[in-house]
Amino acid sequence: APAPTPVYEWSDLANVVDTLDEQALKPPSPLDKLYFTDTMLEKYEPCVEVLHKLIDADGEDEEAWGEFEKYYSRFMDFSWCSNWDGKKYDIVIFGASGYTGYLTMEYLKRVALVNNPEPFTFALAGRTVSKVQEMRDREFGGTQWEDTPILQASFDDVVSCIDLAKSAHVIINLAGPYSLAQGEVLVDACCHVGTHYCDVSGELPWTLRTLDLYEQAKKGGALVSTSAATAGAIVDVLLFMCAKKAREDHGEELRRAINYQTGGGATATASGGTLASRNAMTQASDEARRKMADPFTLGGFIPQFDRNGMKDVLIEKGTGRCTAKVRKEESDAILNKMGECPYTGLWRVPTMYSFLNTRIVRRSNAMLANLENQPYGKEFNFQEFATLPPDMWKQQQQSSEQPTSKKAMSVEEEKAALEASGKYYKQGEGPPLEELTEAWIANLMWAQTTSGKEIKASYCGNDAYFETSRAAVEWAMTVRFDYDKLPHKGGVLNAAVSGQEPYAKRLIGSGAKVTLGKWLDWSELTPPGFASSRKQ
Repeated sequence: APAPTPVYEWSDLANVVDTLDEQALKPPSPLDKLYFTDTMLEKYEPCVEVLHKLIDADGEDEEAWGEFEKYYSRFMDFSWCSNWDGKKYDIVIFGASGYTGYLTMEYLKRVALVNNPEPFTFALAGRTVSKVQEMRDREFGGTQWEDTPILQASFDDVVSCIDLAKSAHVIINLAGPYSLAQGEVLVDACCHVGTHYCDVSGELPWTLRTLDLYEQAKKGGALVSTSAATAGAIVDVLLFMCAKKAREDHGEELRRAINYQTGGGATATASGGTLASRNAMTQASDEARRKMADPFTLGGFIPQFDRNGMKDVLIEKGTGRCTAKVRKEESDAILNKMGECPYTGLWRVPTMYSFLNTRIVRRSNAMLANLENQPYGKEFNFQEFATLPPDMWKQQQQSSEQPTSKKAMSVEEEKAALEASGKYYKQGEGPPLEELTEAWIANLMWAQTTSGKEIKASYCGNDAYFETSRAAVEWAMTVRFDYDKLPHKGGVLNAAVSGQEPYAKRLIGSGAKVTLGKWLDWSELTPPGFASSRKQ
């Protein structure tokens, strides 16, 4: 009987090849865990055969080493198993069959493909080609883009993720809920091949998972930005503009800033995908919940100092362990309060995304300090609330029913309420754009320098879901066509930090209403419309 074929573990093989690749000594990344395995290597028979020769010869066979280096190179660059056709598109939109995919195609059709300063190529992608094709045919049928290429990829197929990353200069990932998927495999693939990546997540657990890929992204020259959306990007861009103006006009840093969200018209209710994302966070582990509850879970902690200029700390009894106190103004409890703002006089109430945006902004402040020595402010504080136009508050005040802070509904309660009103949409569904023509969302940013000088900025766009498509697409355009102008060439960075002024200019040029130095008047807070009026 023939002798049994020897079985080699990847750890044994790594001992042979680590002289060629220092990565073998580093902790495996998400892609490494799926790709660099004995199971995957066994599929590459020529490489396995020459490895057998090397191991049996104790590494003394020079001819085998030559063969192995050839095969190993193909294994390391994934070319032995790749189905990539060699085409590289400027932008690939992954997860294009859902509701945000629909709105993103509408944004491309109405704005980007019509008036983007640079011509660009794009492809659509998803796990199920037929679903993406159905959406493409519905949106682009009868247009010059009706044959837009469709690519297939799945997070559980590492080779397909690698091929997808090779196919794009920038990937926009719309496939949520992000916390329930293994999307970091795609992010890691982008890091390996130098493809830029963004998504529209509003999920802190997902953002935390991507932070571990910072060095991978930096080494690969890939810019990775999660939450490049209405929640996570637009508010931070306004703040970046205010901080820049404070330095240029007054030579000062910012001490504090408050963003006020408002909106009007027949806005879309929560889509099925949004509810699924919220539900994913409610089912998070205890450790993930603990991190979400930490105001500084993404970094940016600024200690409290006592009147003598010393850090104020809590001292643990029995151990003497010292923990710096969190400043009262940073507490999440403040975000849950309602009342008149002492700085602006606006009446403010809690808003759901303040717990994401405050953490995003704190991380941006820390990143700008660490990377550029130019933070928003060394003692900077950021808060966010919702507000309503003065006439609506006047009506509320005249009403016999006094405004109260209501307990937020659970996902199931919100779903039931939407079903009762006939406005519930399944995951991947939402209202057609034609029903959102009167909808608008606005951010009113108020900032104050260290000496008390005030700076205002505002942003008004269409429905929040459409503005999310704008934020993601214009970020992709920024890193694709303005890369040479950007100060940072790789890393997992917030959208405002990676895109900076070029990103702000593209948002403004795409047709959103943006002001710096003053707020838009309440009468000007109307939807800008779905067609671009590109400003040079």
